Amino acid sequence: MTDRRPKTDAGFVLVIVLTLLVVLALLAAATATSAERAIQAAQADADRFESELAMAGTRETLLYLLATQRQTVAGLTVNDLDSAAAPVPPDDPDGFMALPVGNEIRLDGTAYQGLGNTRFSLQDDRGLLSVNWAAPVMRQALYRALGVPADQWDGLDAKRLDYQDQDDLHRLNGAEKGHYERAGLPPPTNRTLATPLELRRILDWDKLLAKMDDAQLLSMFTMTRGVDLNVNTAPLQVLELAPGLTAENAKRMVELRRTTPFVSLWQVQQTFGMGMGTGFEDGLTLFAKPSGNLILWDRHSGARQLLHWTLTPMEPNGPPWRIDYEVILPRGNESDQAVVGSPSTPLFSTPDTPGKQG
Repeated sequence: MTDRRPKTDAGFVLVIVLTLLVVLALLAAATATSAERAIQAAQADADRFESELAMAGTRETLLYLLATQRQTVAGLTVNDLDSAAAPVPPDDPDGFMALPVGNEIRLDGTAYQGLGNTRFSLQDDRGLLSVNWAAPVMRQALYRALGVPADQWDGLDAKRLDYQDQDDLHRLNGAEKGHYERAGLPPPTNRTLATPLELRRILDWDKLLAKMDDAQLLSMFTMTRGVDLNVNTAPLQVLELAPGLTAENAKRMVELRRTTPFVSLWQVQQTFGMGMGTGFEDGLTLFAKPSGNLILWDRHSGARQLLHWTLTPMEPNGPPWRIDYEVILPRGNESDQAVVGSPSTPLFSTPDTPGKQG
């Protein structure tokens, strides 16, 4: 029997079959792509959760150590046995003047490895410039470093004080509500500044600090009360403001204290000329303040978190510390920043990576 069906029918069926195969292949590819994206999204969510968990754990661990461990001139001790063995001067039974024991977390902004991929640094407030309380010679050095003519220094001080006092009367060369209205700026808050970032709201200070980003501002200034400058924790840009200290000697001090913290102010003054003959000799110290900055970031991604903490051991029925403010900072080159290792305490150990001293 002869097949009399047109050959075009067979060709048409073949086209349909091929079309269906192409469609099925495209659907399979799309499904595979969607599945892959879903897996990647799920993995990203898991990584993000793990990062946030490690960061939160690092934060709480450090706050616990700050509240329970004593400090030496080298920083925050992390091991009770080593800490208890530290030499303590007879006039300091509480041990805040103890000599180094070797396991300290430095309080000068040095980067450490925390839990997981978390990195952190601690910065003592006494190492920063307390804008409201610093000796006039330090503020004047700041103005000079920022290129402000000497005849404008008094005006900057007056505006800073006017912004925070409770009255509407302005000092000579100062500024109050009317001056801000004419400049198109929000009026003064008439309260003490809470964070260094608020310095930007003060008339003329906004121009003074225009070239400094938030991270630079927070790494240089503090609003806590204190006139002393800690030579063991002050960053280079603050040390360079100290009277009697050259930029070269400031760099030498930073390099030397990385291996051995200073244990004598007399040694610092005689070796580097810091404060000598300037009236600033009494403005130096070797010891940290019970407040400062904690900065946290993930090794691979995400922004940086800065929180300002203050220890409150004497507050009745209160927590042992207080978080004064938190700031989210844009990510810089933290992935490339060298760390000295993990603090030598089991609190920063994982089952796979035992804690080690950096």
